[in-house]
Amino acid sequence: MKNFYLAVPLVLAVSGCVDSPPDIQLFNAFIPDAACAINQSGLASSGGSLDLTTSGRYLAAFQVQSSLSTQEVVVGDAPVTGGGDEASIYVTSVELNYETQGTGPTLTSDVYPYYFNLPANTTQSSSAVLDLLGANASEDLAAYYSGGGTAAVSVVVRVKLSGKTINGKSTESNEVTYPITFYYSGFTCPEGTQLEANGPCGLPGGQDRFAPSCTEPEEEE
Repeated sequence: MKNFYLAVPLVLAVSGCVDSPPDIQLFNAFIPDAACAINQSGLASSGGSLDLTTSGRYLAAFQVQSSLSTQEVVVGDAPVTGGGDEASIYVTSVELNYETQGTGPTLTSDVYPYYFNLPANTTQSSSAVLDLLGANASEDLAAYYSGGGTAAVSVVVRVKLSGKTINGKSTESNEVTYPITFYYSGFTCPEGTQLEANGPCGLPGGQDRFAPSCTEPEEEE
């Protein structure tokens, strides 16, 4: 399995009607384990939750593939050898938009840089680990809770990737939707302990089934 990292019942949607599939295609979302491994043979995630007391990122690994076919890179009249691919896509950014469900703050949309190469004919066995809580939305939630808000905030996140092919053609993915509930539990660790890195990709717990826990700091040698 190929995993691309920066260093989402199945709730996926394609916006509008299109005559042909987008160049970049996003599918099911899976939640990475603490080691950032992704089990695509398990059940896809239909949505999740995040305790903002302990973690400021929500990570989901989306299946990703290219709908473009391999093309030879030609210079003059001769194809370039060595695996050149004119239809290879370079993903450059993630676009996040939020729809608050019910009461709660309006979360500001965000676009952040995210880079990886998506070769032509890539299959769904490849995945991209995306952070679904953008910096702007994180600030909006922090302001809500510091300003006296106490209720959980449920949102639908709309996710899209953008990039360019090797020959400069702009391209983007279909838009997928993923629901997340954000809340603030007030969890704290006892004195002399710290949050354990038991969440997705080694983050502190607080996302989905990864409950926060505390551990003693490692002794320096």
